[in-house]
Amino acid sequence: MGELLGLPDVHGAVTSPAPPPRQRNRRVALALAVVALVLAAAGALSFRRFVDRTKSDPGFPYRDRATLEKVLKRAGEAEAHGARETALVNYRFIVAVGAHGDSTLESYVAAARAGLARLGADSLLAR
Repeated sequence: MGELLGLPDVHGAVTSPAPPPRQRNRRVALALAVVALVLAAAGALSFRRFVDRTKSDPGFPYRDRATLEKVLKRAGEAEAHGARETALVNYRFIVAVGAHGDSTLESYVAAARAGLARLGADSLLAR
C-alpha cells in the first residue's frame, strides 16, 4: 500500500527509481522555456494594446492628477515670470489631456482655461 502512495514501505524504500538527473534537468529547462515564451507573448500582447490605445488617445498616459498638477504649477510659474508662450503651451496641454478625463480632473481643466483666458487666448478654448 505504501508503494501506491509513494511512501516507503515497512519492508524498504519505494521501488520506482527517480529519473536520472540529466532527464530531470531537461524537464526543468523545458518547463522554464515554456514559461518564458508564455510571458513574452503576454508582454507583447499587452504592449500592442498600449500602442493601439496611445494611437487613438495620445493623452491617456498623462491623464492623472500628479502630472496635471505638475504641468499646472509649471504654467503658473511661467505666467508669473512673463513667459507667455510657455504658459500657453502648458495650459493648452492640460485642456487637451484633461478634457477627455473623468470628473476628478475638471478642476485642473478649469484652472487651465482660466489661465488661457488671463493670457488672452479665449479663442483657442473652442478647440
